[in-house]
Amino acid sequence: MKKIIAFLVACCATFGVMAQSADELLFLSRYYPGGTARSVAMGGAFGALGGDLSSPTNPAGIAVYRGAEFTFSLAVPFNNTKSWYNGYETSESNSKFVLNNIGYVYTWDFNRPSGFQSLSLGLAYNRLSEFNRDAFIGTPHAGSSMLDEFSTNVNNGIYEDFYEGLAEATQTIWESSAGENGYPGWINDYILAGSGGKGIYGQEMTRRVNTRGGLGEYSFSVGANYNNLLFMGASLGLQDVYYRNSYFHEEFPGFPLLDYYNFSDDYATNGFGMNMKLGLIVRPIHILRIGAAIQTPTYFWMRSEFMTEMEAIYNQPPIAGSRDDWFYAESPIAETKYKAITPWRYSTSAAVLFGSYGLFSAEMEYVDYSKSKLRPNSDYSALNDDIGGAYTNAINLKTGIEGRLGPLSLRAGVAYLASPYKGDSYTTNGTPIYSGGIGFRGNSFYIDAAYSFTKLPTEAYRMYNVGSETSYADLNTNANKIIVTVGFRL
Repeated sequence: MKKIIAFLVACCATFGVMAQSADELLFLSRYYPGGTARSVAMGGAFGALGGDLSSPTNPAGIAVYRGAEFTFSLAVPFNNTKSWYNGYETSESNSKFVLNNIGYVYTWDFNRPSGFQSLSLGLAYNRLSEFNRDAFIGTPHAGSSMLDEFSTNVNNGIYEDFYEGLAEATQTIWESSAGENGYPGWINDYILAGSGGKGIYGQEMTRRVNTRGGLGEYSFSVGANYNNLLFMGASLGLQDVYYRNSYFHEEFPGFPLLDYYNFSDDYATNGFGMNMKLGLIVRPIHILRIGAAIQTPTYFWMRSEFMTEMEAIYNQPPIAGSRDDWFYAESPIAETKYKAITPWRYSTSAAVLFGSYGLFSAEMEYVDYSKSKLRPNSDYSALNDDIGGAYTNAINLKTGIEGRLGPLSLRAGVAYLASPYKGDSYTTNGTPIYSGGIGFRGNSFYIDAAYSFTKLPTEAYRMYNVGSETSYADLNTNANKIIVTVGFRL
């Protein structure tokens, strides 16, 4: 499909149409600090700490537990997206409630003087990524039209039922065998209103882009504590993903013939994946913990649906001898089943504990995004080659600090997700995430709250092609999240 080529690197992890594109693999491969409020507040740097059901990169953390525990976390992600197009700025916001974490761990204490001290089993769900974002793009005086792309494509031998087919069915483009306005071939009302094949524009144009969904993981973990010096763990992860991206494009030309038209595009995909993690934590001295972990690729089984619609309203019937001044057309629903494979993940971490005063932790994660693949390769070999050329390896960094004042804890963290793109493909800008929080610890329960702020890179959102040029809107999204966790020691 045309969309696979056009959107390969034009739109990254927030907006754009995916349709089995390279950017779809980023949705499945990039994790943001999530889970419990404590983990989020400390930037997700829990690889060497453990004792938290946020399903961190290191499953050995479950072996740190000394008893049974249950946690429940709710979150409110709220985002604001500003857009700049044709010299005009607009903004849109989005918010909703989500389940960020729920989990239970049970620990058997062996009460031995040496050797294996305990065995822990855990079951948890954690939210890894959010896709809920909205954007509004608008200009009162556009300098081109989406119809230009449709008519130009047909003149160049490109005809897709999902795009040009709808434009022809709604009479917004047609073949000018007589060379109307000195422009033979396929034209539209903007070209017809001009002269010498050059169109007349200045119409109001708006586009609403709505993105919904998220990526979550159910983890089944087991961990063992050996002499309180070595903590080992393994987990099976079952991930579920739902992503939906739609846009509604409107233009108000107000011509004697064409008065108004809109075009909508709707793509949705969902599926589930499986992975495994192995990890360990070593405590060489009382105040120091060092961790290392590896995660296999996640193998996803996916199913997607895609369709488009178009509507046009005329001031007078566009077909001679007809009374029809309203046209509507929709494409069939295109359904695709495919597989996606994310990269291996490797992490190393360290934490320093200052007794009852607090702690400091840091984590480094290596991911080679160019190793992502779509399957079967016979259908996606060209796209897989493009993925290898567009993406690169990245090192993600996480740091967190916690200070304790009796039962109260104050926390702060910074995470930095390096850009997955090669320098000449999209952007070398990474994604910084700033967070903080507070917690209260009782004898048998605790409550934590956290806030995180993610500054996403400015994105070039593709509107449509105008001849050999592409019309883009700049989108800048600030993602915020508030998380509250309640936990019980059982």
